[in-house]
Amino acid sequence: MFDILFARTFIIVGSMLIITAITSRINKEFETAKEMLITIIGTFAFLFAIIFFSDIYPLNLLLVAIFSALIGWQIGPTIEHFGKRFKQRKYLKSRGIIIKKGQEITDEQKKEFEQSFDANQYHQEWHNVVFQALFATAVAVFATAGTVFLTSIDFSFLGGFLIISLIMLVIMGLLNIFLFRSAIFSLVRAYIGAVIFTLYLLYDFDRLEKMAGNESWGAAIDIAVNIYLDIINLFLDLLEILSESDQ
Repeated sequence: MFDILFARTFIIVGSMLIITAITSRINKEFETAKEMLITIIGTFAFLFAIIFFSDIYPLNLLLVAIFSALIGWQIGPTIEHFGKRFKQRKYLKSRGIIIKKGQEITDEQKKEFEQSFDANQYHQEWHNVVFQALFATAVAVFATAGTVFLTSIDFSFLGGFLIISLIMLVIMGLLNIFLFRSAIFSLVRAYIGAVIFTLYLLYDFDRLEKMAGNESWGAAIDIAVNIYLDIINLFLDLLEILSESDQ
């Protein structure tokens, strides 16, 4: 039987991912700290707006589209940062210098990289890493969706655990930004994040299954935004893990 909630949810998620992919390709680097700050504040502002106006059509879809574009504008520089570090590691390895997982690259090594590196070097290898992260994310999405929709397991018990885990993950990220500034700490956070957001996919697909038959825009927007954020965060964590793998 055709379910409007399922159709709306997956169409919204797919559209959000397409918009994010486009804007992440456009913005590779923040020109100023002010631009970055405005983008981050704007992202949260539109997220709260989505929550408050989720039932008002078509305003809700417009807000979701802008939110997706802002997320892409943020993650473009993040992906570029992972790519640059990946290429630095490849370059240093070609010079006989092995950088282990999570090991910091010195300022001298970065300077040597900037002076000697060809921008097109290792470009295809980095694209392969991005593809692997995309493929692994897609596998996780289909696997979790299949687990939920093809079994009778109730994953609602994960709710409390996931909220606490997400708060801890955010705290870890903030501590690393403002205090530790450690590549290994960031990598550990990425491994934990990959597990948490995979579990979040199970939880949110379970919510979607339980809400089947609900034809409100609010339900579709709520579920779609949550699944979208699960996918984006899982992809970024997997990308960081794969970009730091031994080459």
